[in-house]
Amino acid sequence: MRITPSLIVGVVFVGLLVVRLISKAKGGLLPPHEFAYGTALPAYTLLPERVDTFLSLPELDPDETEIETYVGTQSAKNLKPLVDYLASRKNQDFRELMTALKGTDQLTNQKEKAVQLVATLLPFRDLLRDEANQDNLIVFVHYGLKQPASLSEDTRAKLGSLVKQLDTAKQSAAFDSGECPTNYLLGNINIYPLAIENTFWHRTVDFSSPESAPILEVRFMGLKGIFRYLLDEMTSRTRDAFVHLDGESL
Repeated sequence: MRITPSLIVGVVFVGLLVVRLISKAKGGLLPPHEFAYGTALPAYTLLPERVDTFLSLPELDPDETEIETYVGTQSAKNLKPLVDYLASRKNQDFRELMTALKGTDQLTNQKEKAVQLVATLLPFRDLLRDEANQDNLIVFVHYGLKQPASLSEDTRAKLGSLVKQLDTAKQSAAFDSGECPTNYLLGNINIYPLAIENTFWHRTVDFSSPESAPILEVRFMGLKGIFRYLLDEMTSRTRDAFVHLDGESL
């Protein structure tokens, strides 16, 4: 488990995310799992590209991609909490960033908004840096897999095979039916504006990379087989190796 001075706040975040998942899930079911995996990138400039690559996976449902910003225990499905936080710092050096973020927030395409957000934050990473409080301000980029019936025949067969191997017989049967509970399909990418490189994980995880290497953190609350497939697809496209960060492991 990731232990930080903000652990209690983090627990609140998890509780709020579970409530969100319950509200979206058929039958009000809790998420079957919670995984966190990450990959160390050669350069921080690759972060926007990797976020774009993941959210562009053809198996994902574009309608499920959604930005949600948490500051403390408050949240909104836009970037306003982040802009308000910067305004509260009363630092004139943030004015350019705040203007850029307001422009990013006007984007209606949620995938484009997520990618542009990361690209906007990068030039200001040193000015923003406050690693001790990075968990107090998180932008979650929610994503979700398409329902099995909406996948190509080949992809559905590959996913079905992995779900059969890694998940329960009941979950496999639900997947094979073509329409499974929504909470089997959901996850999020975590973006930390106060520590955009997310190098905290080097303290607890061996990435076989320099400790300055930025970490792309991807979380999933659904079926093991689905997450295994998504990570494998990312590796095939980028050659990035994903390793376990916290939560359950595959």
